[in-house]
Amino acid sequence: MAAIAQMNKLRISIPYTPSSWIPAERMYRIMKSRILILLFLFVAQGIKGNEADSLLIRYSDWNIEPSHVSTCSNFEVLNGYEEEFIIPTSSHVDSLKKLLTHLQEQEDRYFPVRCKLYIFSGDTVKEKMCMNKTTITYKGKTYANNDTIVCFINQLMHDFTPCESKRFLPDIIGANYVEGRDSLYHLLTKELDKWATTYFYRGTTIMTIRCKANKNGKTSSADVKIRKPEHPKKAERKMAEKLRQYMISHIRWEEDPDRSPYDFIIFTIRYNNKQ
Repeated sequence: MAAIAQMNKLRISIPYTPSSWIPAERMYRIMKSRILILLFLFVAQGIKGNEADSLLIRYSDWNIEPSHVSTCSNFEVLNGYEEEFIIPTSSHVDSLKKLLTHLQEQEDRYFPVRCKLYIFSGDTVKEKMCMNKTTITYKGKTYANNDTIVCFINQLMHDFTPCESKRFLPDIIGANYVEGRDSLYHLLTKELDKWATTYFYRGTTIMTIRCKANKNGKTSSADVKIRKPEHPKKAERKMAEKLRQYMISHIRWEEDPDRSPYDFIIFTIRYNNKQ
């Protein structure tokens, strides 16, 4: 205890000198610079963590015309694909991206997809693109493909071994209503309630809705087919037409930059009004 008291006494007796005293303004500048350095390191680490580090290639023969409509959304599910390759090096991803910067943009149009690429950062899909030998869709835009990119992908598939099992598959073809599926059915049921009252409808009907949406999620076209009853009443036909019009004017889906004019959103609704 005596030693601690002596040390405290010595510490108190040391006078402050101009060389040992740091003005508040200078201290503020020092702390500010240190905070900026820490922020820079944090951001740099975040950027590094988001870097693309691998590439997944799903491929079907470039030269075979598919028997079904093959889009970026349905390529894997409806048409299948022959081989899958994982390219685990960021340098190949960088090389591919450099090749993409020289492509010429084209008008958006349908083309049969023969190859789909996923760019990963860790286990997260950062970007995807679809192509055949003449056309590419990438980040919601359409470009003219060229032999250089086709040869580059062919070389990757030659250099790496095909995967024995599929890494993942995309969701079921279609789209999600922006507020959720339950909200969609609730909204359409309320709309049918209104027209059932207008047309004095009582009964049960099942309708299949087949529609398309643009890349921004707006419903661009819709068709409503009455499945039951087999011989619809006049009121049911009128309600189906009103529902078709409502789909186009009010229903929005989640945005999808890869959505094609040939991708359909199909679902069935059962309406019961026996009051």
